[in-house]
Amino acid sequence: MLSQRQLEIVKSTMPALAQHGEEITRVFYANMIGENPELKSQFNMDDQQNGEQPKRLAQSILAYVANLDKLQNLGPAVEKIAHRHVQTHVTPDQYPLVGRYLLQAMKIVLADAITPEVLEAWTAAYQQLAEVMIAREKEIYGEEPALV
Repeated sequence: MLSQRQLEIVKSTMPALAQHGEEITRVFYANMIGENPELKSQFNMDDQQNGEQPKRLAQSILAYVANLDKLQNLGPAVEKIAHRHVQTHVTPDQYPLVGRYLLQAMKIVLADAITPEVLEAWTAAYQQLAEVMIAREKEIYGEEPALV
């Protein structure tokens, strides 16, 4: 759970994310997939090339931040993303890797705006979201037969 201060810090980054979100997510995907090519199969590479995937992720991040203090509003989006993650065989152990690359991309694009305090708040926010996603995906994996 985020502290009130962390929540405020993350919410204060919304203008920067609105302005630079797609650039952040492009850097994120390029670095993560570039350094971990085994992950390519989990992504629609056409959507990577045409910019749709980075755009969707940037929009999702903004929606998360906008609803950080009312996560219940994200139910339909979480459900859709969780089902997609299950279809593409996302596993809980991949979330730290994704978090590392996402925070790294934020630091690259936003540079000095990502102070240690902002980075700490975003680390907590990402962890909170990862826990929500992992919990829902585990439920789905339990409900549906494995696609292996």
